[in-house]
Amino acid sequence: MKTTHQKILDVTFTALFAALCYIALTVFFIPFANMYIHFGNMIVVLAALLVGGWQGGLAGSVGMGLYDILGGHIDSAPKTFVLKLLIGLATGIVYALLAKRKKYPAVPLYISGVVSLMAATGLLVYTLMKNSAYTGEGAVLSPIFFVIGILCIVFGLLKNKFSHKTAAAVVGASCGMLVNIVGETAWKFVSYVIAGSAPQAAFVTAVLGQASTLINAGIAIAGGVALFCALEKPFSKILGK
Repeated sequence: MKTTHQKILDVTFTALFAALCYIALTVFFIPFANMYIHFGNMIVVLAALLVGGWQGGLAGSVGMGLYDILGGHIDSAPKTFVLKLLIGLATGIVYALLAKRKKYPAVPLYISGVVSLMAATGLLVYTLMKNSAYTGEGAVLSPIFFVIGILCIVFGLLKNKFSHKTAAAVVGASCGMLVNIVGETAWKFVSYVIAGSAPQAAFVTAVLGQASTLINAGIAIAGGVALFCALEKPFSKILGK
């Protein structure tokens, strides 16, 4: 059971990270081509790693959900609330499980790397074989998956260079972002089907429309883990971990 002091810290840090999520979307919102770059997911990942999964998820739900409501995107607020909560939970739970093992999670990193490289190859083949309006998105997504795959494998090979906590944070953040990517794709797929698109076309369009989601995922993983490494010790002292 948590003490009253620990409960107060949970509420305080959840509110703090919720505010940071909102600020990350309102101040550091960068339009890029037909995409947009933001740091909201990075704050959710950081909060989940430092404070806990449900705290990070709730912070993301409140902060980013509030941005949708106040920013004129109220139709996407329910999706945001659910997905950001799941990001935090997935990141926090996976990190906690791997960190407690005190064993470098090389195998999960290798698996993530191989899956990403397979996705990059599949998208590249699709882009080369198809002549449609979707090939541009495929050309963007393929190198992103390729870079993610290489980085995961490199992290797996450099097990003597990084602590098991750092690697656990990478895997946890990656799982959180995977949940977000799947959720965003499913949301778009259902939206396109409801709008009258054929299921196959809706699925292809939904998958190939995730370029900005993947870029933001990369920012969340790299930035969130880097900040975690810098802040983990002082937060451990504050939280008494």
